[in-house]
Amino acid sequence: MASFPAAPARRAASLLLPPQQQGLRPDVLPPCSLLHSSRDSCLTCCPLPRLNVRAAGTAPCSSSSRGWETIVPGDHSRLPAGILGLLCRKLFPGMVPLRDGGEEPALTWDHYKRVADVPDADGRDFGTVADRVVGELWDFFRVEPEWRDREVRQAYNAGPKLITDMHYEARIPAVRNYYDRKLGRKMEKKETQTIWLTEAQYNEVILWWCASHKPYWDYFVKRWCDPEWQKSHKACRERRLKMPGPAHHQGNRTLDDYAARWSQAHGGQPSPPPPPRLKAWPMAHKGKATLPEVNYNPEDPPEAYSNATVHSRLSRYTEMAREVHGPEWDPSTEDLDGEIIMRVGGGKKHGQYWIGDSTLDTASTPTLSQIRARSSSSAPPIRPRQSAAQIQFDEVQAQLREEMEAKMQEQEAMYQARLQEQQARYDARLQQQQAMYDARMQEEVQRQMQTMFQQWHNNGMQPPPLPLPPPVGGSSPSQGTPNISVGSNNQPVSPPNAWSPFHPYHPRPQM
Repeated sequence: MASFPAAPARRAASLLLPPQQQGLRPDVLPPCSLLHSSRDSCLTCCPLPRLNVRAAGTAPCSSSSRGWETIVPGDHSRLPAGILGLLCRKLFPGMVPLRDGGEEPALTWDHYKRVADVPDADGRDFGTVADRVVGELWDFFRVEPEWRDREVRQAYNAGPKLITDMHYEARIPAVRNYYDRKLGRKMEKKETQTIWLTEAQYNEVILWWCASHKPYWDYFVKRWCDPEWQKSHKACRERRLKMPGPAHHQGNRTLDDYAARWSQAHGGQPSPPPPPRLKAWPMAHKGKATLPEVNYNPEDPPEAYSNATVHSRLSRYTEMAREVHGPEWDPSTEDLDGEIIMRVGGGKKHGQYWIGDSTLDTASTPTLSQIRARSSSSAPPIRPRQSAAQIQFDEVQAQLREEMEAKMQEQEAMYQARLQEQQARYDARLQQQQAMYDARMQEEVQRQMQTMFQQWHNNGMQPPPLPLPPPVGGSSPSQGTPNISVGSNNQPVSPPNAWSPFHPYHPRPQM
């Protein structure tokens, strides 16, 4: 590991002084008020009172291989990553010479490693610009000796991403500076993402760290004004906008810082102490730490998270963890298991773990080859990691399946209701037809009886007598009369001369 020269206090303080006190040209830098509106260079013009070098102690988070933890607060509260980003801009080498005599812009961390360092006013020579970026970081922070090598390695690992972001975000502050300084209008970052300036307009607002590297600025201005590059940029932006939600809500905080902020905002509720629990990570994918509704619930549906893939990852991790540790395993109280994360996520992809990437210690987490070498037949299998597109595709399929089932149930309910309605109409119609049939039959019987009686009357025939009603208060014929045989009870009874609407029948005399 490289050793860095000791840093005088005045050297560290110069980075945090106004540009006029750093010997920089004030005509190529925006005023102090404007620098505060841009994230690029707010540190440049913010003098920190009583800057005491080596007063702010840092160490790696006990739960993270990439986070920073302040042990003893100093005279400033700047984050190490922010200081590193500012040093990358301040020490930007511009155009890097090639072996064939040409030049190319320093777009990567490897370019910083290739450019030789120049001794500063204090005689310090770090070897390369990359070494100076990391070396000057310790002008602002003190590291415990046992963490020194690890912190240096961590600073080197942060360099590539910082350089990429520095170039990627250069156009946005240029547009904001132009609207602020030339048009007198404050612009938010979201508003400037779809605004394109002309080449002349870009040249009016050269960023402070590009002021002494005009060829580099010209390179990027031509790139920004290229229609093909703009088309590709818009296509990539549209693809990013299809993302179901933000990656997380931590901002520039580590997961431990997010947990501490959440605990403070929720009345001192216990937050995951180091080593971390699988509790702060899901909450960081729900919302900001200060929101009252943000809390951890293992039963939350996918809609509770800003990105639906988080639910799928948590479910698969919990399933395998309970398979390994037992059904009583609680994800809200247990530590993250690096080996399970490697198994359920198919190892690291693009250098990142599938769950809790910033919370796992790479030194203690086994690699995929180590896991394969010591795995037995009873061990959980190593599952291939599903891409975000595959997870979204599966979720869309599940959603379509649910919608189809709901639609089929709705159609079945409508069919049953329609069938019941038709059955009710059929029954009502059948009853109506039966009533009409009974009425017609009764009318037909009465008509036939009247016709028959009319014929009997016309022919002088005596109609048969009507049946007599049973006697009131008398004994039933089947019961018999006391002291009389049953056979005597069946004697025919002559009907009385009841009134009849027809004349009595008298046979005609024969001639």
